[in-house]
Amino acid sequence: MSTVFNEDTVRNLTRNVNVPLVFRKYISNWPICQWNIDKWSTVFGDRQIPFRCMRKDFVSDEPCWERQCKIKSMTFKNFLDGSSSSNEWMYFDYKYLHQWFNADTELYKEVSWNQFGYAEKGATDSTLWVGSSGAHTPAHQDTYGINIVAQLYGTKRWILFPPETGGLKPTRVPYEESSVYSALNFYCPNNMDVFNGLTGGRMVELAPGDALLVPRGWWHYVQNTDCVNIALNVWLPHEKDVSTRVSEALIKILVAQLCKDLPQETAKLLVNPNEDDIADTPLAVLFLQLETVANIYLDKKRKLRRVKRQRTCEEDTTVPIEEEYDLKSLLDEPTNNLELAPSITSADLTKLLKDNLAKYVNTNRSFDEDEVDGTTNNLCLTKAVIDAFSQSNVIDLVKQNLLARLS
Repeated sequence: MSTVFNEDTVRNLTRNVNVPLVFRKYISNWPICQWNIDKWSTVFGDRQIPFRCMRKDFVSDEPCWERQCKIKSMTFKNFLDGSSSSNEWMYFDYKYLHQWFNADTELYKEVSWNQFGYAEKGATDSTLWVGSSGAHTPAHQDTYGINIVAQLYGTKRWILFPPETGGLKPTRVPYEESSVYSALNFYCPNNMDVFNGLTGGRMVELAPGDALLVPRGWWHYVQNTDCVNIALNVWLPHEKDVSTRVSEALIKILVAQLCKDLPQETAKLLVNPNEDDIADTPLAVLFLQLETVANIYLDKKRKLRRVKRQRTCEEDTTVPIEEEYDLKSLLDEPTNNLELAPSITSADLTKLLKDNLAKYVNTNRSFDEDEVDGTTNNLCLTKAVIDAFSQSNVIDLVKQNLLARLS
């Protein structure tokens, strides 16, 4: 069975495919994929933008947590001047376009996700990522939604693992709502042994005009491989988000209460900078948030029961379903330029990490004490408590008992 490759098909893929898909040159027709660096300099102008920075040769057992980075404000032109020569990588990451660009700007007007079947999604829903070589996001999984990434300028490497992958050492410290981090350092690790035996991995290099679909729950480590890299992404809702929000609200209460009773400097190490206000959030507000998401979940469950009962009572029980598609035929058709993210063995992964070390690290350099500030090594017991309570089988049981009592 052949399937027409259009917006409806792609939308269907995003909702149903459970493996990462690469859309080669799929968005090369976007005008912003044709912009050269001078054009991007004009678009950014002289606005001061905050870049997260860290030494390229930082080696550690832990990932390079955001708390360890220094924030430096500079213009895009200043960033360009240092992108190839600086001893630091720089990242202006996870920034919503509408917070940095007006609706009448050229960039804002050009962003549309209609080609993926989401005409309702545009610049307001999109986040921007601008960085230099070596800039990266620690390995993590998003607890909400589906991710579509559009590569606009430069190349970016994605290493991905299925949701159920063992050996990644999941942790909620540092805490950030919707992110579960891996305690493994995929950038410049001090210990390679922890990567032995990791299975199910996939690795893909995205070039300008490429797009990537990251299904719900897939672990991913992302690193810029060119001197200048620019990308956009959009998160799409998933039907399981309603349930997940209850779990996240429960975890947030736990972390917030622990932070309230700890010294401020210690509490900061438990959370990412965007969660710094968590200790100041009144307990009543946290419980109101929990009550809200729990009621939404229960209301949805009741509606589904009513619909199911109604269908069983009606003579015509035909339920409209989404148009079927044949993924294999879509992948086999060369003109679609569609591919599964290629698999990577643990041996190849280890070689990739060693190449990273060879590229960025001067092993003769000694580290200053202030460079290790922001690590979570000294939070062993507190971290263990949070991770124990946040483990999926534990928090799912708590959620199940809570919802049963609220029903």
